[in-house]
Amino acid sequence: MSLLQRAFALLLLASPVVPALAVDEADLLPVDQAFALTASAITRDRIHVQWKVADGYYLYRHRTGVEVEGAGFQDATLQLPKGKAYRDEFFGDVETYHEDLTGVLAGKAAPGTDSITLKVKYQGCADAGIC
Repeated sequence: MSLLQRAFALLLLASPVVPALAVDEADLLPVDQAFALTASAITRDRIHVQWKVADGYYLYRHRTGVEVEGAGFQDATLQLPKGKAYRDEFFGDVETYHEDLTGVLAGKAAPGTDSITLKVKYQGCADAGIC
């Protein structure tokens, strides 16, 4: 065994053992519970889209959006509050929401429209590092 190999072996023996963090999928909430979603029309030109974010989870602002399917609600624009600045290892500098989030979909209901269908997209993660 060379001097370098002996030094490396001694270094390994002297290093503290750190157990790997293992996350069991059974410990994670289903998506619909981690990010409970509701939408309600406050007026004919404003729809509140709300996410109830569970403790230990967060949403990405740049991965959150709402589209209206069909022509029943025109000029729809989703307004979101400022999120918390976060440096993500995959996305870089982003904003996140660790608490409940309410977005406002502003637009104009077409005459005679009683209901619309929304296509909602979002991505979130658990603080444990699982997305």
